[in-house]
Amino acid sequence: MGVRIPVRDERGAVLAEFALVFGILFFLLMMCFEVGLMVEAQLILSSAAREGGRQAAVDGGFSSQVRDRIENLLALGGLDEDDAVISVQPGQAAYGRPINVRVVYPYRVRSGVLRAFLPSIIDLEAGVVTRSERLPPDP
Repeated sequence: MGVRIPVRDERGAVLAEFALVFGILFFLLMMCFEVGLMVEAQLILSSAAREGGRQAAVDGGFSSQVRDRIENLLALGGLDEDDAVISVQPGQAAYGRPINVRVVYPYRVRSGVLRAFLPSIIDLEAGVVTRSERLPPDP
């Protein structure tokens, strides 16, 4: 008669390992998805700031056309233009003077899983410095 070696039942261990690994992979997948959306929003902001800077250079500073240009690009990109904070300094600039355009947007984290680990609102910012191209009027 041989000696019997007890065999362990490992069915429960496999299930526990799967649950642990699946949870980590799901979290990483959600993080990648959220970072992709955040990068998209940052690219939209950068584009809007650049176009607003170009308009400000042509206008010689801040104008309603600058604000409209930035808000239109934000809306086209799917961002709420009412939430964006737009600043153009100085309001009027002489030819060749620098103009700073800055756009700040409160990005809301969309994934409920990540809200436990990240702030629910992350401020994204884009800025551009350009020079005024507006010539003074002829006397």
